[in-house]
Amino acid sequence: MTNTLPTAPRKSSALLRGAALGAALPLLGGCSVWFFSGETAYDWSHPVALVETTGGVELGATTEFGILTLGRTATEGPCRVRYFLGPTPLVEDGALAATGSMFTRADIDLKTMAVRGLDHAPDPADELLVMWTPDGATTESVPVRLARAAGVQGDVLEHPGRDLPPGATVLLPTRDDGLLFVGLVAGKATVDGDGGARDYYVFAGVDRIRELLAVPRGETDMVPKYRTDGISVLKPREDEAPAAEPPAGEQPPPK
Repeated sequence: MTNTLPTAPRKSSALLRGAALGAALPLLGGCSVWFFSGETAYDWSHPVALVETTGGVELGATTEFGILTLGRTATEGPCRVRYFLGPTPLVEDGALAATGSMFTRADIDLKTMAVRGLDHAPDPADELLVMWTPDGATTESVPVRLARAAGVQGDVLEHPGRDLPPGATVLLPTRDDGLLFVGLVAGKATVDGDGGARDYYVFAGVDRIRELLAVPRGETDMVPKYRTDGISVLKPREDEAPAAEPPAGEQPPPK
């Protein structure tokens, strides 16, 4: 006689999984709208970050080169990054790393909006955009243009009529509604001319990005890291500290 396994428990398990998923969706808020909307296009409209360091808070950009800041409050040590996945704000702990350039990189485990960098200097006719997040939950943006005044050259923006915070991201909107990373606002500059003093904003642009890319990053072995939230990621293997030398006259312990 052949015994047939009952199928009811399998059906119940499927119902329980469906009920659990249904109960979890409202908790995801705006994130669920984007993740489960059926959209195949990625949302790159908020490539900015707020980075909390041991020395303070500063603005940054989530780019193909990593999460970049100006490193004004810290260039190393732990940090907390507030960034966006689609329209949804997220928070992730990480670590700062000096890059040997004007930029500091904030490394976290998870992926971010990695907008591509502009591969040439922006044109004076380009309509640029400066974006930042003041609180890690919302974003602000201001249209800007390169300065065209006599004697003013390089990575300099016309004053847009409102103050721009240091570290704000300079972007170039594209025809397909995308964005390209142009640089980070470095600060305000005042120039005296025949018509009086005028304010401009200097930004760390394409030349500074090239300096970042010119610094080689050493190859290293990648090992899995198992997070407490169940997500597994690959991280560089940490170098083990060399064993301490035994005092003079003593033999090292057997291996």
